[in-house]
Amino acid sequence: MAYNVNPFLERRSERTTSDQEFALVFSPKILEKLSDEAFKGGVHIFRSAPGGGKTTILRAFTPSVLRSFWRAKGTNELRESFPLFVEKGVLDDQEGPRLLGVMISCASGYADLPASASAIEEGPFRALLDCRVVLRTIRSLGTYLGFSSDEALDSIQIEYSDDARDLKNIPAHGSARELASWAEAQEKRIYAELDSFAGRTSQTLPSSPRFESVLWLQAVRFLQDGKQVATNRLLMIDDLQRLRRKQRDGLIDELTVQRPDFPIWLAMRTLVLGDSLLSQGARIGRDINEYALEELWAGPKGIHQFSSFAQNVLDRRMNRQVTVTGSFSQRLRDQLDPDEIRPFVKPGIDAYRTAIQPHEGNVRYREWLARAEKSTSEPTLEMLLGLFTTRILVARDAAKKQLSLDLALPAEEIDEKDTSSLRGAAEIQLHEELGLPYYYGLETFCVMASYNVEELLSMAAVLYDGIVASQVLGKRSPELSPFEQEKLLRDTAERRLSFVPKQHTEGTRAHRLLVSIGGYCRERTFLPNAPYAPGVTGIRLSQSEMNKLQSGTKALGEQGELLRRVLSECIAENLLLQRPSTASTAREAGSILYLNRTLCAHFGLPLQMGGWQDVSCMDLIDWMSRGWKPQKRLAMGG
Repeated sequence: MAYNVNPFLERRSERTTSDQEFALVFSPKILEKLSDEAFKGGVHIFRSAPGGGKTTILRAFTPSVLRSFWRAKGTNELRESFPLFVEKGVLDDQEGPRLLGVMISCASGYADLPASASAIEEGPFRALLDCRVVLRTIRSLGTYLGFSSDEALDSIQIEYSDDARDLKNIPAHGSARELASWAEAQEKRIYAELDSFAGRTSQTLPSSPRFESVLWLQAVRFLQDGKQVATNRLLMIDDLQRLRRKQRDGLIDELTVQRPDFPIWLAMRTLVLGDSLLSQGARIGRDINEYALEELWAGPKGIHQFSSFAQNVLDRRMNRQVTVTGSFSQRLRDQLDPDEIRPFVKPGIDAYRTAIQPHEGNVRYREWLARAEKSTSEPTLEMLLGLFTTRILVARDAAKKQLSLDLALPAEEIDEKDTSSLRGAAEIQLHEELGLPYYYGLETFCVMASYNVEELLSMAAVLYDGIVASQVLGKRSPELSPFEQEKLLRDTAERRLSFVPKQHTEGTRAHRLLVSIGGYCRERTFLPNAPYAPGVTGIRLSQSEMNKLQSGTKALGEQGELLRRVLSECIAENLLLQRPSTASTAREAGSILYLNRTLCAHFGLPLQMGGWQDVSCMDLIDWMSRGWKPQKRLAMGG
C-alpha cells in the first residue's frame, strides 16, 4: 500500500502520522548526532528554524513511539534505528521502553492567560503547566506500561520521597487515577474561570508561586504490583516560542535554578539578535545546554553527514509508496552526458576568446593562452572549466596594481593556482553566462535544504512529481536529467521567495531586503577576476554594527529597530543563516548573515559558504526601505 500519493508532501509527519508510520519513516541518523549529555540531568534547549526537526526528535522519545520502535524491531526499516535506541538506554531488546518520556506542547492555552505586571504574578501560567505535566505523565505512564485504556491506572500506586514535602499545590494522592482526576479538574477550572471573566484577571484563578511539576516528577515513585517502574524519566516541552516572552524567560529561569536530576528538553524556534536564553547566573555547559540543530552538522564533514541523513530520510519515505521503484538518489542523474554538453562548447569558447582578446598580444600570458587554445579540440565539460579558469586567472593578474616584468608565465602555474574555490567560480560563471546546469544531483539538493528537514521534503516533493511525470510519459531514461532537476529546483526557490511577503509579519520589507542582498552578492560574485571565489553569498555586520542594531532606537532610531525585527524574523524563519565571525588582526568580530541556500539558487549564486562582504546597518536600512541599486560592471582587466 502506498504511504501517500506523494510521500514527501506530509511535511509535519511528526504530528499527523500514526506512531507506527512515524517509526518507519524516522531516520536514526539524527540520533548519532545527539550528545550523551542531552540524556543527563539538567535543562537542554533544542532550537532551530521551522522545519528543523525539533518536534520529530521529541516525539521519537514518547512511550507510544518507543513501543512502536520496539514492536517493529525486526523489520528492515528499524534495522538501523533500534540498536541506537538500545545504546542510548531508552529501549530494551526484551522488555521494551526504558524511558518515560513526557511531552507537552505550548502551542495553545498558555498565551491566553491574563498578562501579568511582573514575573512573580505568573501564578496561573505555572498552575496550568503543572497540572498538564502531571496529567501527561500519568497518561504516558499507562502507555509506557502497555495499557490500552485508563482503567489499568488503578493498578498504579504513587509514593513520595522526602523531597515531596515541599510540594504545596500538587496533592500527594497515592493513586494514579486520583491524581489524574485532580489534574483534569484543575485544567477545567482554569479555563472555566477564563471564560467566565472574558479575559479579565480573576483572583479565583488557580495559581502557583513556582513550577512544582518538575519537583513532583523528581520526587514521585510509581509502583505496579509493589515493584517500582519508570525510574528513567525525560520531560519534553515543545513550542516554547508560542509563550509570551515573560512566560518563556520565567520558565527557563526557574527550571535552571531547580537543577533537576533528570533531563528536561525544551524545544523552540531560534531566538536571535540579543534574545538570551540564560537565566541569571546560569552557565552554558553546566546549568543549561543549547543545541542548535543546524549546527549539529557543523564541521568539515558536516554537509556529507547531513547528506547521509537526508538520503536516509528520503529513501524511508520512498519506500512507503509503490509508484516509483528504487531509491530517491537513483532517480537524480548527477552528471551531464556528452551530448548535453556539446551545444555549450562553441558558445563557451566564444565567450572565453572574447574575454581574453585584449590580452592576446601580451607575452606574459602567451603560454597560458596557448595551452587553453589547444584544449578547445576536446568538447568536454573539463575543457570549458579549464577555459573559464584561465580567463579568471588572466583577469586577476591583469588587475594587479604593482608593476611586473613582462615575462611569460609558465603554463604549469595554472595547475598550481587551480584550487577548488577557483574551480567553483568557473562553474558558476559557466552557469551564469551559458546556462549550463549547476543545481542538480543529490548532494547539491541536500545543500540547498540548508540543514532543514522541511525544506528538504518540500523540494523532494517537487522532484518526486517530476519523476512520476517522466514515468507516466514513458521516458526512456528513469532518471531526471540535470536540466529537469535544475528547472524544478529553481522554480521551488522562486516560490520560496515569492511567499515571503504573504507569510511573514514584516514580509514586504524582508522580501525587499533579501532581494537587495541577493543582488549585491551577485554583483560581487560575477566580477571578472572572481576575487571572492567561488562567490559571495552573505553579508557581515561587525560587532560595532551589531551593537548599534541591538541598542534599540538609541543609535539608529526607529528604522534601526525595524531593521532588527526584519533581520530577526529572517533568521528565525531560515531565510538568513547566522554564523559567528571571529576577530583577526585586520578586523573585529561580528556576525555573518548568509542567504538561505535555496535562495542562492534563485539568485544564481554558488552554494558554498565562506564568501561574504562587510556592510553597515545604514546600508541594510537603505536596502530594506528603497532596495539595492547595482553599480556599473567593471570591465575585464580594469
